[in-house]
Amino acid sequence: MAPKYRSDKNSTLHRYPGLYLSEDGVYFVVHPITKKRGSLRTKDRNVAIRRWSVLNQSWETEVHEWHANSLAEKLNGLSTPASKGDHTLLQDYLKKWRTEVLGHQIEGKRIVWSECRVLSLRGPNKGAPIARPTRVDYASDARQLEQSDDAKFPLSDPQILRKIRKLMSPWLPMPTHYNGLKNTLNRVFLHAVQEGLIDRNPMIDIRKAAEEKRKVLIPDEAYRRITEHLCVHRHNKRDMDGTWRAKICDLIYMMSQQPIDVFNLKENQGELYDKPIDRGDYVAHGVIRFARHKTKIGIELEMNEDLADLWRWFIEFKRREAIISEYLLVYPRYFDMRSRAQHVKHRTMQEAWRDACKKAGYGGMYHLRDLRKKGLTEEFLSQGENDKGGHETEAMRNHYRLIKPPKRARTTIRFEREQKVSE
Repeated sequence: MAPKYRSDKNSTLHRYPGLYLSEDGVYFVVHPITKKRGSLRTKDRNVAIRRWSVLNQSWETEVHEWHANSLAEKLNGLSTPASKGDHTLLQDYLKKWRTEVLGHQIEGKRIVWSECRVLSLRGPNKGAPIARPTRVDYASDARQLEQSDDAKFPLSDPQILRKIRKLMSPWLPMPTHYNGLKNTLNRVFLHAVQEGLIDRNPMIDIRKAAEEKRKVLIPDEAYRRITEHLCVHRHNKRDMDGTWRAKICDLIYMMSQQPIDVFNLKENQGELYDKPIDRGDYVAHGVIRFARHKTKIGIELEMNEDLADLWRWFIEFKRREAIISEYLLVYPRYFDMRSRAQHVKHRTMQEAWRDACKKAGYGGMYHLRDLRKKGLTEEFLSQGENDKGGHETEAMRNHYRLIKPPKRARTTIRFEREQKVSE
């Protein structure tokens, strides 16, 4: 077995493959298969060579057996009749599924969507083509996996589980994204089973990554200090009035929706009543009609006076800035020509929030999306059971309610002996 390249320091050991000298003069060995390192606990060259000789004899046997087993695995595969999956790499099949089944193609710098043949597997839309946001997520995941060199293995590879785990391993530190990629691969392999390329979906044996549930409730004082920093917008070396940024946070908080649902709002989705309507236990000053980006569940959110005033503020803001746009949230005119009067982007406010959070002394403790939890928790404490979050399950309602109010009761029983004494 020829020794690997050695530095000048170890050049005198070229006759002893796997034997090395550390910086502190202690000899050590490296296993030829596992590449694990172990100290020989000596600085004496002759002693080190004798100990290496004993190890090398047993290692040579291991190396021969390892090569023999690897060869046997490959040869055993020859007895299995070839299938279409043996000649199709996952990398190529991902692209075929994305373009032909999902209906996502890239022509130059333009994305072209065609008919989608991926159907929803659960929920009220079961059997219907998946929603556009889900198609976008699947396409993004598929492209990311396509570009990995670790995706260059056949669909029917006998070591497919190990290779899938290796393919997905770079995203293990990001459990949410890891599980999204797992879901995309599940749909891809499911289609391969339906096409008869493979017998079984291997993703059944791949576990989801554990995701830490975020249970962060922004205190009122922290929210006040963060939004105070948002009110001053340092732009092009000038301090500008950034009140519109703080107002956007107020809107996310008061509507208690995911930020993406708030940023997509259009002015005609809100209706301000000429006269407030008395609903008995509350007074409605208007209504916002929208559908959740994630579930497409329609919501009619009636506004109290504060939310109605906030909606009116954004309309008047657009009028003052002489901005004509269907969107409710737009950039003011002190932005550059490319951005001014355009639809406010989610990522812009995320960056602004992160910066203001650091300036307020909270580091990365609070996220923009935490405003939804803050709003829904306080709404639950105020009005009790409600559907403001637009959730279909009790589990998801509880996920956004970080504090539960105590159950209230009253005492009506009386002591009988007190009554007898009084008689």
